[in-house]
Amino acid sequence: SSVWSNILSVNFAIICMKPGASTNGTSNDTSSDPNSIYHPVSLTSNEKSLLTSAVAAAALIANFFVVSLIGNYGIRTVFAILGLLSAISTFAMPWAFELGFSYILALRILQGIAFASNFPVIGAFSSKWTYYKQNGLFVSVLVAYVQLSPSITLPLSGALCTSQWGWPSVFYVHGIGCAILFIIYGFFYRNSPRKHPYVGDIELRKIAVGKSECSKEELKKIPYVPILKTAAVWAVWIAAIAQFLIKLFAGFTSDKVKCISESNKLRIYNSIAFLGSCSFLSILAFTPSHYPNACLILLGVSAGILGFTTGGFFKAGPLISKHYSHFVTGNVSLGITITMLIVPFIVGGLSPNNDAEGWRKVFLTTGSVLFITNLCFAIMCSAKPAAWTTDEFSRNASRNKVYSTQTSTRREFAPEVTVG
Repeated sequence: SSVWSNILSVNFAIICMKPGASTNGTSNDTSSDPNSIYHPVSLTSNEKSLLTSAVAAAALIANFFVVSLIGNYGIRTVFAILGLLSAISTFAMPWAFELGFSYILALRILQGIAFASNFPVIGAFSSKWTYYKQNGLFVSVLVAYVQLSPSITLPLSGALCTSQWGWPSVFYVHGIGCAILFIIYGFFYRNSPRKHPYVGDIELRKIAVGKSECSKEELKKIPYVPILKTAAVWAVWIAAIAQFLIKLFAGFTSDKVKCISESNKLRIYNSIAFLGSCSFLSILAFTPSHYPNACLILLGVSAGILGFTTGGFFKAGPLISKHYSHFVTGNVSLGITITMLIVPFIVGGLSPNNDAEGWRKVFLTTGSVLFITNLCFAIMCSAKPAAWTTDEFSRNASRNKVYSTQTSTRREFAPEVTVG
């Protein structure tokens, strides 16, 4: 939540800035506006768009490296470092706004790199720490940061902007708060429940149910090709391209409902989210603009109902991939960053004049994407661990590696015996 809040804080701070304020004594009375004593650079609309795209592009590129680093070093070290990177880049933002656009862009890139860790961390945490009967609840709490961050950042930034400290305080408060949170996280968190001093034997046994024991070496050797050939994994990623109080409800009920198979629960919850949102967006597309309250309600419901995805593709990722969840769930962020890059261009193309007719096309296109991606998910999804998560798969992979490296020696091996 803190990492995402840092990214959002820039957008809000720009709104309450007074770019290029005069320093010759002819500016507005500084006593009435605390922001008039600061002199940030003036940004064009293209530069503002580039600052948003920079976060997405940086996260997109960094995603591959972050997933690899988490596989090698665990989320305690990697997430703590990237969280502090986000804190430092946010805290330094006021100076960047006074120095020039290139400095702001550089810090936004650093924020994007830190953001790339969010979903790999969710995947790794849920595969290590969640009790199997509460997997949906844990995932829903973790992904709720998408809604939690703006609910904290927007009112806080508004209060800080109008305070005696002005817009720079938005960055200082977010940066300091982020640093404190990640220092606490680095101090208390452990990559494995077994290593945590406050986890008792009973709790440890409950967490361990349904989890495979893997060495660090095995976790480093992610079976990329088998993963990429698994339709259920692609179902998770495709659904993630389309979206995030309902999340918690969906996550809790998806764990408690026992009369439906796990795979069908995934299909039902994802369909409620995507088809529900698709329906409300379609209604919104044809609602006259002179009914603003109705339009607002329809838009809010279409976004809120997507919270059911916590019982859909968000829950499916860890179930399929188990100890490789940091890779599968981590690449959900890939879908998010790709959409962050292309959506501004799609909206600009469909609604160049920003009028009602243009936005009708935007809403209908979004609804179509939701419908198609949900269909892909419903066909390909699964709640069963994939073959490449089993101990037998790891043993066979190890045998194949041994045989391939020793073929040239022409040595004889005893016939393989399969037990059980």
